[in-house]
Amino acid sequence: MSLSHLLTTDVASAAPDTAAEDLAAAFRDGEPVVVVLDEGRPLGVITPATLGRAVVDGADLGSMTAADLLDGEPVTIRDSATRDDLVSLLSATSERWIVVVDDGAFAGVVSAEDVVVDFGRELEALLDLLADRDD
Repeated sequence: MSLSHLLTTDVASAAPDTAAEDLAAAFRDGEPVVVVLDEGRPLGVITPATLGRAVVDGADLGSMTAADLLDGEPVTIRDSATRDDLVSLLSATSERWIVVVDDGAFAGVVSAEDVVVDFGRELEALLDLLADRDD
């Protein structure tokens, strides 16, 4: 099974030259993550924690852009990957957000929490099945 059932496609995005202050505004508006894209290609993920680390490090957010806040290449996975592939990647990288790509282009994001919820649904269905067998 592909990752399509876990994928969040309605996610905030920003260009590399987006002001850090605009990213902060997106987080104040409830966005959990902002994906930085350059012509549809993901450059990285910024979270409220990213901004927090920059502030703790003494950065002047007023003069920073999204590109300034990125730390290396984003952790990505193909949209055709399986949930098991995703779990392995989450475990290996300790990332909370994984960028999903389709032929290198941004397709969406999936979070560790999304995977936990998905496993929870399966466990609930299994428990319901077992409860029905006891009746």
